[in-house]
Amino acid sequence: MHTFKYDDQGDWILNELVDGDEQIVQNLKHLFRQRASEWLFDERQGFRHEQTWEKVVDKRVITQAVYDCAYQEPRVAEVKNVVVDFNKIQRRLKISFIAVKADGEGIEVIFDVNSTRV
Repeated sequence: MHTFKYDDQGDWILNELVDGDEQIVQNLKHLFRQRASEWLFDERQGFRHEQTWEKVVDKRVITQAVYDCAYQEPRVAEVKNVVVDFNKIQRRLKISFIAVKADGEGIEVIFDVNSTRV
């Protein structure tokens, strides 16, 4: 299935379509941009950003939030090698992981959660 592509600022590009692995990565990035409880019809959809707002950040809690968010994409069968890089001074969260599809093929996903540029 094809869908519209969006740029680094999250704006849809109407003359380009994505599918396959690129669409999965795009959907995952979109889920991580969305705050949990932001969407009226499913308050569990999205990433629990409030985990990064604590004074003392627990990387284990953030890692669990990454798993919870990544598994919201139905084509992701497994999440491996989650790396959470949190810069306490700049309050920047960078996440990378391998999303394994049902066929066993892995897709590398790397992005900055706090940035408008993903």
